[in-house]
Amino acid sequence: MSTKAAKSILIGVCELMGHTFTIPHYQRGYRWEEQEVNELLDDLWAFAKYSNKGEFYCLQPIVLRENDNKNFDVLDGQQRLTTLYLLLVYLEERRKEDNYLQPLFSLNYTTREKCGEFLAGKKFTNREIDSSNIDFHYICRAYQCIDKWFKDPEHSGAKSKMVSVLLEKSEKKSNNTRVIRYEVEKATNPIDVFIRLNVGKIPLTDAELTKALLLQLDKYPQDKSDFIERKLHNIAVEWDNIENTLQDRAFWYFLNNNSNTKETHIEFIFDLLTKRINAENKYFTKIPRKYGTFLVFYKHLENLIAGTSKETDSWCARIEAVERIWSEIIEYFEYFREWFQDRKLYHYIGLLIALEEDKDSGKIIDSLIQKAKEVSKSAFREYLETEIAKKIKCKKRLDKLIFENKNGIKEDYKDIKNILLLHNVYTTLESGKEKQNFPFEHYKNQKWSLEHIYARNSDPLTGTEKQKEWLSDHIRSLTNSNTDCFFNELLGKMKEMTEQDEIDNVAFEKIMGEVYSTAEKKSGFENDENRQLIKNLCLLDVETNSKLNNSLFDVKREIIKERELEGFYIPVCTRNVFLKAYTSYPATNTYWTKTDRDDYFKSIENVYNFFISKIKKATT
Repeated sequence: MSTKAAKSILIGVCELMGHTFTIPHYQRGYRWEEQEVNELLDDLWAFAKYSNKGEFYCLQPIVLRENDNKNFDVLDGQQRLTTLYLLLVYLEERRKEDNYLQPLFSLNYTTREKCGEFLAGKKFTNREIDSSNIDFHYICRAYQCIDKWFKDPEHSGAKSKMVSVLLEKSEKKSNNTRVIRYEVEKATNPIDVFIRLNVGKIPLTDAELTKALLLQLDKYPQDKSDFIERKLHNIAVEWDNIENTLQDRAFWYFLNNNSNTKETHIEFIFDLLTKRINAENKYFTKIPRKYGTFLVFYKHLENLIAGTSKETDSWCARIEAVERIWSEIIEYFEYFREWFQDRKLYHYIGLLIALEEDKDSGKIIDSLIQKAKEVSKSAFREYLETEIAKKIKCKKRLDKLIFENKNGIKEDYKDIKNILLLHNVYTTLESGKEKQNFPFEHYKNQKWSLEHIYARNSDPLTGTEKQKEWLSDHIRSLTNSNTDCFFNELLGKMKEMTEQDEIDNVAFEKIMGEVYSTAEKKSGFENDENRQLIKNLCLLDVETNSKLNNSLFDVKREIIKERELEGFYIPVCTRNVFLKAYTSYPATNTYWTKTDRDDYFKSIENVYNFFISKIKKATT
């Protein structure tokens, strides 16, 4: 920045005390994490221990601009100011003991008033992290990081030294901490300053740059400032509401298969619009990788302004262009919210996106929005059913799909997994119980696999402790089903083995083989191929799946019940399998019988056929 636009002075942190700093609407929230907080504390601690008399530690610049309330807008340095505030609150007791009694500086926000209240009320000092708001979450984590740092034995005595280093006045020529206060003139465009200061920094996002582009108040005549400011303020408030909604895990994972590595989730909407806008207007042959979204919107705004009637005042053309762009953003978000709140649309669209697995969901979402604009809501639902059918349709008959062939190749694995996902999602949709939704946020944050409901595991179970645990579980299982004394001899061998100090692996494998053989007789598994069919498969997360190895049906049920009670997500159809919900009056709850398998398959087949029939209907 030129010297005309700003002035800089070196001041002590103590000179910030008592002032009010306002965070403008175009700034992102507090986002420092443990690494940044620790780096600041480590630097201050190193300075406190090793500096010579009269030296000072210099923080990076804080860029300010005087506002109409005679306070200061923070154009750059919000993260450092907020962390300093948290640190000074943490050191409050020691500050008073050492007679540093100045009132703290305060931070307020033009659109996020709750954040100012949260800081002023020192609510972050509670032990638990408040995750009701993304800003609160980061603030609480930073404060806990400060607490952890000071309690580390390596930092013994840091409180007393840190207070003086932070708050000693400069004129005493004592060691202290100073900051470059860079104040731009009041007439300077703050958003231009914000962009120039931040372009090139990794934390700055395309969405934040675009927000700054849209909300430039100084582009309008002074006599229109009140009118324009109200409009831009409304956009800023709506922006925060959209961002908070997209930060909700259930909402985010309904639309996306992966977590967002970007700080601002609203950028998801901007990215979707960028591709469409650029395709329609050809601003770039290939969208630039760096700040491509911002650059497309910059060109788009200028293009919209230039396309306005020449008789229209320039300021009027600009606000019309800004509102037009913002209306497109709102339109996308309103579609998302409508889909999320409509149970059928939520499950259908969420399933379509989930079936894409690791692919970018943007392309399918944009096509769905365009389709939703063209047809009625009922026709849109039918369109979604047809699209789902196309995704899950198999080349084989459903009853011929196998987990793996004789050569160990999992040729139908993906088809089976998709169909079981469909079965779970549609079962949840059709369930009237508490109108619950299928939790895509759980499904997409775990690794999932197919579990053989009945399996003869080929992997040996070694180690006396694990072998005794297996024996105890299966003694209980066989005892419960031993009404005809069929297992007396086998149970005697198993109980005898549990009393041994060391179990012979060969003898244990023989016992395990006998248990499997008896279970197979009761379950009606005539050959190994039956175990590979879809009627003997269910969907489970990998961790739960690993705990079920080498276990019979009712032992698996107990493990799954325990996992669910511990708070782990078990898909509804998998739960139904082990509760035998698909079988009317099951003959036994101990084994996975042929009747159980056939009834389970009928349920899968009915759901599958319901969707496949939509393809035929769409082509007639």
